[in-house]
Amino acid sequence: MKLSIFDRGARKPRRENFLCVLGVLCVLPGFAGVGATALAAQTPGDKADALSEAARKGDAAAVGKLLDEGVDVNTKFRYNRTALSFAADRGHVEVVKLLIERGADLNVKDTFYNATPLTWAISPAMGRTQKHEEVVRLLLQHGAQGKEDALIAAADRGETETIKVILGLGGLSASTLSDALEAATKEKQTAAVSMLEQAGAKARPELKLDAAQLARYVGSYQGSGNMAQATVTIAVADGRLAATLGTQRLTLLARDETTFGISGQPGDTVTFKIDQGRAVSLTLNAFGNAVPFTRLPDK
Repeated sequence: MKLSIFDRGARKPRRENFLCVLGVLCVLPGFAGVGATALAAQTPGDKADALSEAARKGDAAAVGKLLDEGVDVNTKFRYNRTALSFAADRGHVEVVKLLIERGADLNVKDTFYNATPLTWAISPAMGRTQKHEEVVRLLLQHGAQGKEDALIAAADRGETETIKVILGLGGLSASTLSDALEAATKEKQTAAVSMLEQAGAKARPELKLDAAQLARYVGSYQGSGNMAQATVTIAVADGRLAATLGTQRLTLLARDETTFGISGQPGDTVTFKIDQGRAVSLTLNAFGNAVPFTRLPDK
């Protein structure tokens, strides 16, 4: 099944946040190059496999014993998932604490979903529990990246306790609060909306651009690398920019003259580089993924 970073709600649990490719290609970072040889090279030994199993089960004593016996806390399993990834996914608070204490990498990404341990804590494969809120707190307190995306995801689902945890840690920009408010409002999460407004979140005003300004961005933009076959077409529709990616048509909402939000996709942006009065490239930014495109010559 081909999904896009823009297909929110396309599958449960929500992983669309971390898919980094448009629906036309669906190539995940690092995944395209993972073949049988690469997977064989990362096959762990028996004790490492036992660490994976203990992390999944929430057996902190077994995890501690295996680490004491020399198993690497950052052992990579299939698709580069780690013991911390498994424990965060299952909401095993004590195992998460132990792995953090032993030096687990908080920001390692797997090669299938491009997901970090925080990703799994926010969107666990087997459903959320109250323990996941504490896992989120632990990961963020110890330096996990992705607090902004986590808040938006929690707001989208109306998870007020997780929202409270993230707001309580502070350090959120007004832009992030606005994105979270947009997500909660879109999904009619009234309790989340109220909580975010009390924290100072405000709806973001749209910058209106005239026809001459909008014309600077119109054209086709080609991807590179794994995205070399993808093209983004920018046009003007109803006084706004519209981006077409494969079968998707997205309305862009101007924040300033180079940054545009995507209607219905809180937190996602398109940024343009302007040179001599016209756009020469754009970057799609969605949940930690930045996908660059270069403008093609006008026909």
